[in-house]
Amino acid sequence: MTETASRRSEPPAPPKTSSIQTKRAAIQALRVMIACTVTYGLSQLLNLQQGYWAVFTVLIVMQNSVGATAGMAVDRLVATVAGAVLGGVAVFLTPHQPLPIGIALICVVGITSFVSMRAPRLRNAGLTAAIVMLTHSQAVPVEVFVIDRIAEITLGGVIGVLASLVILPTRSRTVVLDRFASALDVMAQILRTLAAAAEKGEAVSATEANIGLRQSLVAAEALLTDAQRERALWLARQGISDAIPRSLWRIRNDMTYVSHLLEAPFPAEVVAALGPQAAQVVRSQADFAQACGKALRDGSEIDSERLSEADSALEAAFEAFQNSKAAQSIGFRESGRLFGLDFTLRRLRQNFLDLADRIRESRVI
Repeated sequence: MTETASRRSEPPAPPKTSSIQTKRAAIQALRVMIACTVTYGLSQLLNLQQGYWAVFTVLIVMQNSVGATAGMAVDRLVATVAGAVLGGVAVFLTPHQPLPIGIALICVVGITSFVSMRAPRLRNAGLTAAIVMLTHSQAVPVEVFVIDRIAEITLGGVIGVLASLVILPTRSRTVVLDRFASALDVMAQILRTLAAAAEKGEAVSATEANIGLRQSLVAAEALLTDAQRERALWLARQGISDAIPRSLWRIRNDMTYVSHLLEAPFPAEVVAALGPQAAQVVRSQADFAQACGKALRDGSEIDSERLSEADSALEAAFEAFQNSKAAQSIGFRESGRLFGLDFTLRRLRQNFLDLADRIRESRVI
């Protein structure tokens, strides 16, 4: 942060891939293998004419968590019923000749494509309708053929959900909380980089890291729907408060602003008077971010008092600097940046405390 500093602090390195991902991939492979084995055996036992559709459904619906699998299974079933009924009606009304069937197929595909754009959960309806129209045999009544397809896909969906629920289950809530915790680990890494820059008097650029953090939060929020669906279907006892991602976004936005303030070096007298204290505040916030991440993963307690000591030291140093001759020598622009940094660090502290409260509340939701 000194004006003579020629070297910029290095941005934080991207987080390393955890071995937990490899373990989860192996567990998912085991679930799918067992589910496919059970589905294939039941389709043979029940003498289903096209039992392979049940196996296909298992492969389609099985996701890495219970909530995601349940959501995919429900969407698949809804799309199957809609597509099978529409395809069955088209087969019933269309003469069994290549040209009429081709025209009907084009019309059905157009209708389902239009509807799926308005209702994404029906995106597989066109596929099911086309399969019904192209594979139906005149020797089998249309209604029987349609019911069989629905039964086969329902069987695959049910087995997929049960496999996710019984075989080493991974709750969507656990996945989402782990993603949020990983985002907090990245926040801690960025904050430590900013603290080092503040203390040494160097400029720092954390733009790429902040963009990556934003993408991480967007991806985690996308999974939040699965956790909410999991609880709505009575597959989980606890949910996740929407206030947690909101708090994380506020923290991320404050960190982005702090990064912007530190992109240019502060005057040497500012660094000498406030650099160590500001760095200690940012480091304490980094430690607090990691503590919040640990609490999300294992339910440990969060000590909110750990932020107070560093904040008190910065407040005292800032007040002393305001009354010093050095404060009178810095320009208006630097004064504005300095007050902006002080205000943002205070707001960042409050947002971290708010996040800790939201994490505590989530344990009883």
